[in-house]
Amino acid sequence: MNNYMQRLSLTAWRRKNTILVVAALLSLILFGLQYSVIEENNSINEERDAKVVEDALLHSIKVKFIEAANLNRPASTQTSQILKSEHLNQNSVLDRQTEKDFQVVESEQQLGIPYINIDTRNPYVPKQRLVHFDLKGAPLTLTYFRKVIPLVKHAGATGILLEYEDMFPYKGVLQSLAAKNAYTVDQVKEILRLIEDAKMDVIPLVQTFGHMEFALKHIDFQNIREVPGSPQSLCPSRNSSLDFIRELVEQVLDLHPKIKYLHIGCDEVFEMGECELCRLEMHETLFLRHVQNVANIVREIKPDLQVIIWDDMLRHLSQQSMQAMNLGNLVEPMIWVYAEDIYRFVQPPVWDKYSAIFKTAWTASAFKGAFGETVYIPNARRHLENNLHWLDVMATQSGVFKKGISGIVLTGWQRYDHFAVLCELLPASLPSLVINLITVSHGFFNSSLKNEFLTTLSCPQPPAGRAAPFINLESDPHMWDKLARCMFPGHGFFKLTYRLNNLENEAREYLDTTTRQRGWMTAYNAKHNYSLPLRVEELTADLPRVYHGTVSLAKSAADLLVGIVDNYTISEWIEQRIYPYIVALESIQNQSAVLKNVNHWPSRPLPPLTDLQRHGISLGFN
Repeated sequence: MNNYMQRLSLTAWRRKNTILVVAALLSLILFGLQYSVIEENNSINEERDAKVVEDALLHSIKVKFIEAANLNRPASTQTSQILKSEHLNQNSVLDRQTEKDFQVVESEQQLGIPYINIDTRNPYVPKQRLVHFDLKGAPLTLTYFRKVIPLVKHAGATGILLEYEDMFPYKGVLQSLAAKNAYTVDQVKEILRLIEDAKMDVIPLVQTFGHMEFALKHIDFQNIREVPGSPQSLCPSRNSSLDFIRELVEQVLDLHPKIKYLHIGCDEVFEMGECELCRLEMHETLFLRHVQNVANIVREIKPDLQVIIWDDMLRHLSQQSMQAMNLGNLVEPMIWVYAEDIYRFVQPPVWDKYSAIFKTAWTASAFKGAFGETVYIPNARRHLENNLHWLDVMATQSGVFKKGISGIVLTGWQRYDHFAVLCELLPASLPSLVINLITVSHGFFNSSLKNEFLTTLSCPQPPAGRAAPFINLESDPHMWDKLARCMFPGHGFFKLTYRLNNLENEAREYLDTTTRQRGWMTAYNAKHNYSLPLRVEELTADLPRVYHGTVSLAKSAADLLVGIVDNYTISEWIEQRIYPYIVALESIQNQSAVLKNVNHWPSRPLPPLTDLQRHGISLGFN
C-alpha cells in the first residue's frame, strides 16, 4: 500500500503542470457559468426596471397630452415641458412612495375611475357642496325627504339648492302658477326644517328670465312673453314683467326668512330681442339690464341677500359692458358645465374675465339629468369624470378670484324644461349622487373611500379576501351589479331600472322581429288581413310571456315608488316608460287574432294604395 501511494505521488509530481492547467481551466469554466447567471439576472432586472420607467413616462405623457388638449394648447409645446419637468430615472421610479402611487393608480383603474391629474396628498375640497333638488318634475314626498336629507349630509353636503318651479304654493295673483300637486305652506316649512336640523343651508332657485314656461304658459301672463306664441322667455322691457318678478320673489322670500342666497336663474334665454320693444336694443344690453333690475328688486326686499345667476349668458359678453352695469357688486356667477371637458365650454380667457369682474364664483356639475332627456338611470362614470375635472379646474382657478370659489352644486335635473318628459328619478340616481358627493367632499375618489361609500348606501361589506373590486364603473357604469344588495332609500326602484333595461331590449327586439324583420305580420299584412295563420301562430308564441312581464314591471314600479313621489308622478313615469310597450304588444295580439281568424283569401294583386295619388304618384289604376 505504501509503495502504491509513493508511485501515485511520484506520477502526480511528474505531471504537476498538466494538473495545474486542468484545474485552472475548471476554475475558469465555473467562474464563467456563475458570471453568466448573474448577468442574465441583471439583464432581467434592468429590462424590468426599464419597462417600469418607460410605462411611467408614457403614462405621464399621455396624461399631459390630455391636459394639453383640454386646455387647447399645442401638444408639441406641452411635450417638451413634460420631458423637462417630469424626467424619471430608475431610482425615483423604484422608490417606495412612487411604487405606492402606481398601486393607487392601478386600483383606480380596476374600479373604472377616470384618471384625472389630481393631487391626492393635497386635494382641493370646495368650501360649499350643495345638492340640487329639482322638484318641478317629480316632487318628493316628505317621507322620502326625511330619509334623503340625512343621507346627503352624511356624504358631505353642506347645503341644498331647491328649485320649486310650479311646486311652490303661490297665492293671490300668482295662484295659477302652482301645480295641482304643489307643496302646501306647511310642507315647505317641514322641508326647510329638515334641512335646518341637518345643519345645512338652503338656496332657493327662482327662474326670472328664461325657462319661464311654468308661468308664461298661463293665459293670465301671456302678455309678458317675449314671443307671443312661446312661453320660454320673459320680456325684459315691460314694467308688468318687473311687477311679476317682484311678486314672485316676495312670495318665495316670505317662506325662506333665514336664507343668505337667492338663485335667480337667467340661463338659456333662447328668445330675446324679438318683441317690438326689445328689438330696438342690443341683446347684451337687454340681458344685463334685466339682471340688474332683478338683483335690485331682491335687494330692495332683503338688502343683505346675495344673488346668484347661471353664467352661460355671460360667457360671450364683454368685460366692459358687465363692469359698466356694476354686475360684480350685484350678482355672483354659477359656472355650469356637465360634460367631461370643462375648458371646452369655459375657456381660460372667460375665467380671466370673470375674475376681473367678480370677487368670487360658484361652479355646478351634475349627478343626473345631463346626458339625455329620456334617460332613466345616470351613467355614474361620466358624472364622476365631470366632477373630477371640476375639482382639477377649481384647484387651478380658485386662486384667480379675490375670495376664491365659494363652492360647487351637484345638479340633478328632473326635466330639461317644463314641457319635457321625466328623466332620471332621484331613487335611481342616489348611487351616482353619493359617489360624486363623496368625491367633491374629499377632493378625490379611490378605494380608500370604499367604507364611506358602502356605508352611506347601506351596502353589505364584501366578503373578506374577495378579489373583485367593490365597484367597476368601466363595465358597470350604472352600478346595477355591484349595488344589487344595498338598502339605501329607494333601492327597490333602483334595481327595477335594471329590469326595465332588460325589458326594453327584449320588447324592442320582439316588436322589430315580428313587425319588420319577418314577413307575415308587417303593417301591410295587418292592413290587408293577408297572412298565413301558421306563421302568425309561430310569431306570437312568445307574446304572452313578454306581455305579462311588461305588465308585471308596471305593477312593481307603482308599488316601489309609493312613498317616494306622489301618484301623479308614478302614473306619468309608467305612462312614459312602460305603457308604450304594453300598447304595442296588445296591438300585436289584436292583429294576430284577426289574421288567424281568416280562412280564405282573395287572389292577388291586393288593392293598391290609393293614397299615393295625394303625393303626386299616379300609377294609372282604374
